[in-house]
Amino acid sequence: MSKDPYNSGCCCFLISIKMKKIYKVAGIAFRDNAFFMVRKAGKDIWTNLGGKREKGENDEQALRREVKEEIDCDVEIISRIGEFENKAALDDAIVHICAYQVELIGQPKISDDELEEFGWIDSNWQANGIKLPLSITEQIIPYCIKNKLLNW
Repeated sequence: MSKDPYNSGCCCFLISIKMKKIYKVAGIAFRDNAFFMVRKAGKDIWTNLGGKREKGENDEQALRREVKEEIDCDVEIISRIGEFENKAALDDAIVHICAYQVELIGQPKISDDELEEFGWIDSNWQANGIKLPLSITEQIIPYCIKNKLLNW
């Protein structure tokens, strides 16, 4: 009787699932020890300004376009904060964020039908019932505290 080399009697399988990756550029504005966030219509999770690059755009061009589309403001890009990667809040994917510190130029007003609300998020965000994505809570906020962009 020949033995099947592929059937050792073990029922263990290793399954590798590759999640979709989303690349985004994010603008983070700071004021009075808080940072600016937006909330999409019908969603309960707040997220940062920005979005995906369009063909031919670099990060700075995409960020300026996205902020203008979202809240009708221009931005001054102060510095690159860093790159962060975590589970996407609104997709079944991994989000890779290249974040920049920005200063908003102009008075923010919603200019994108996908958005419902904007505001400045401070250290009391959890007590105020605000939900933030893992990339913000686990990576960006700690980075900003450690690098003294937020004094929480």
